[in-house]
Amino acid sequence: MKKVSQLICSLALGSLMALPSVAQPLEQPNSPDYNPKATYDGPYKLNTWSIAIHGGPSMFFGDLREYDFWPVNKDSDDSRKESGTFQGGITINKQLSYLFGARLDGSIGTLKGMKRRNYSRFFQANYQDVSLSGTVNLKGLLMGPNKMKRWKVDAYVGFGQIFYDSKAYDLSPSEPKVRETGKKNDWIIPTGLNVSYELTPRLDLGLDFRLNYTNSDYLDATWGGDYDRNANLTAIKDAKTSRKGNSELDSYGYGSVVLTYKLGKKPLKVKKEDGKWAYKPEDGYYHLRYTDPKVLLKPVKILTLEEMDSVAKANRPKDIDPRLLLDTDGDGVSDFFDKEPNSPAGSIVDGSGRVLDFDTYVKNALATGAACSEIFANVQFDTDKNVLKPEFQDMLKNVAMLMNKNGCRLQLAGHADRRATDRYNMALSRRRVDAVKNFLINEAGLKDPSKVIVDYFGSFKPIADSATRDGLLKNRRVELKLLP
Repeated sequence: MKKVSQLICSLALGSLMALPSVAQPLEQPNSPDYNPKATYDGPYKLNTWSIAIHGGPSMFFGDLREYDFWPVNKDSDDSRKESGTFQGGITINKQLSYLFGARLDGSIGTLKGMKRRNYSRFFQANYQDVSLSGTVNLKGLLMGPNKMKRWKVDAYVGFGQIFYDSKAYDLSPSEPKVRETGKKNDWIIPTGLNVSYELTPRLDLGLDFRLNYTNSDYLDATWGGDYDRNANLTAIKDAKTSRKGNSELDSYGYGSVVLTYKLGKKPLKVKKEDGKWAYKPEDGYYHLRYTDPKVLLKPVKILTLEEMDSVAKANRPKDIDPRLLLDTDGDGVSDFFDKEPNSPAGSIVDGSGRVLDFDTYVKNALATGAACSEIFANVQFDTDKNVLKPEFQDMLKNVAMLMNKNGCRLQLAGHADRRATDRYNMALSRRRVDAVKNFLINEAGLKDPSKVIVDYFGSFKPIADSATRDGLLKNRRVELKLLP
């Protein structure tokens, strides 16, 4: 019994470890069918239920037992013998994972036994039992899923109840007696081994060998190793417990032929093609009894350095046209789109890089009532000055008129050359911007000063080479950007 207890603990622990796996996702993040919420009902759904019938000879192990393989008792006058017993039943299987499962068994049968020492003694019993067991897939555990694919070898252990009614006969010629147990029940611990072979996607054929340990010494209607001829039969029959006697507890077992029907829709038989598992979810479902879900997942591909390099080259974007990154004339339009790539520095250009006359554009817009569009101009200043030159005043008056008439906005940005400190140049560029804005409001008649946006950058954004006199002149400026 000590070994049995150890086996029970091992299988119970294994079953508990297996239970979370039913709800665990199939962790294969690199698989194209990966779903973090997927279980066995996910992209690789497997059937898990089956039902089986079994039948075969039964055997008793206890006090009244003489033969192992049921020989005919030729010297028995009444032809009583241990042979001729039979049992049958039904089993419901649930596969919790590839390695672990559970089974619910129910069976009915008969038991016989005899012993001839001084006086012949014989018993026979009818019984029914029910049990719940945990199973371990020994084939998968020891050999993996790819060997003997259509075979399944399970060891199992569990607990249950037996309900029995036994009669024992004292065959002494002088004073024959009959002893009856009446209807009794007791605990059992079933242990066994089941071997199955997959015949079709639906049917398995196998053998089941089971030994049931009982918590009773009265299964053969006999207490202890000796048959008490003077026992109080009424007291024995009415006893509340059957756990008495001076010998080991009784046990019984059987060997059965098992036919299993696998439940679930669209079943598939396990198979391989060209060394790989042939599986398409739309074709049907394997049964978890024979298939480890891990083998259905596509393995992660570990690329070599050469393969990674080839993948990188295959997915490399096309080279950018270098003209998109160049603006040779500095007019703000890249050479790729610039239709006049050599326009003079500081020129006013349109979106395609063509030089525009800002003053002419403003006058035409006033005359035609055209809508405002984005266009640039520069107002230049003398060295260290923020006084507006007369030649720019008429242009600013036209800009104010256009803003009043068409609702245009104006962005002003002040700049300076590099012949001073950064702090001084920032202040100077601000004074130049304020000079242009004040002229527009006070002299040119701009009605809505909020349409003027002001900024200043000192000497940080030159448009020409500050090493030349002409470059210094172009950098002393306020940029006008007319906006819709």
